[in-house]
Amino acid sequence: MPAFDSAFAIGSLQLDRRLMMAPMAGVTTTPFRQSVRRWGAGLVFTEMVSSHGIAYGNRRTLEYLACGAEEHPIGYQIFGADAAIMARAAEACVAAGADLVDINMACPVRKVVKTGAGAALLGAPDTAVAIARAVVAAVPVPVTVKLRAGLRQGDGLGRLLARRLVDAGIAAVCMHPRTAAQLYRGVADHSLTCALATSLPAPVIASGDIVGRDVGASLLDGGCAAVMVARAALGRPWIFSQILLGAPLPEPAARLKELNLFVEETVKAMGPRAVGYLRQFWSRFRSSGTIDRGTARELMHASDTTAVQALLASAGPFCTESALHL
Repeated sequence: MPAFDSAFAIGSLQLDRRLMMAPMAGVTTTPFRQSVRRWGAGLVFTEMVSSHGIAYGNRRTLEYLACGAEEHPIGYQIFGADAAIMARAAEACVAAGADLVDINMACPVRKVVKTGAGAALLGAPDTAVAIARAVVAAVPVPVTVKLRAGLRQGDGLGRLLARRLVDAGIAAVCMHPRTAAQLYRGVADHSLTCALATSLPAPVIASGDIVGRDVGASLLDGGCAAVMVARAALGRPWIFSQILLGAPLPEPAARLKELNLFVEETVKAMGPRAVGYLRQFWSRFRSSGTIDRGTARELMHASDTTAVQALLASAGPFCTESALHL
């Protein structure tokens, strides 16, 4: 089994570890990327970004393309169903600093699927391949694709499409082995991921239910080139050091310090919008033993960034026995 801290390549991009942070819509902002970087995440990703929003210069969409020098290597994930527009969007991503462009063919959310993008492309393989070819031809950086196992249980569409995408020039495939119909329910079937990894002539990256070192190690042992942590990192950025190094759970004071720094960077980057963005994290930081239930409840009801920071300033290190075993 390769070690998590061993080097590998995705096309021309050389990486020094096999542990990545997954792109997550509404989550993987610059402050989040900075936070997980501090704890050992390798390649990080932007949120999933609309190719139409990029191509047509939507101001809010273009904000998603901003990144700092300390965030490299970074992948930009885009979605859409029009090959020409996806190619234009990919070019804009590279101009903004992308070291890699990822095409989302996995998102099962209805508002994405109904446009023919995301997981809908599993059922339109010719369109998917045309998009892949157009993006690969448009940019000088490696292009990857994120796939689901299929649309419905047993259809095998992800595996079938993966081979065609690699033939079209895709440098690596990230597999989330749930079907689109499952959304995020049930268990990710990584026997499918490992089967793909042993048969595909390109690196396969495992995503879905990567909740600890043992899970990640079993996937590297099964032939996957790397693993990608998603929701397990919410409220728990130190999961990267636990997986990468086998590090113990940080002390309560260290966890609280990280939370304060994450909030400080989020407020600086987002201003008043930080309040709404941060609400998705309070229960997660409570579950990880970083803040107590009462503080989490008060933070959920905080109306501005001043109140958020004041509440955290008055919070002391907190730890539950259950958090020690996360």
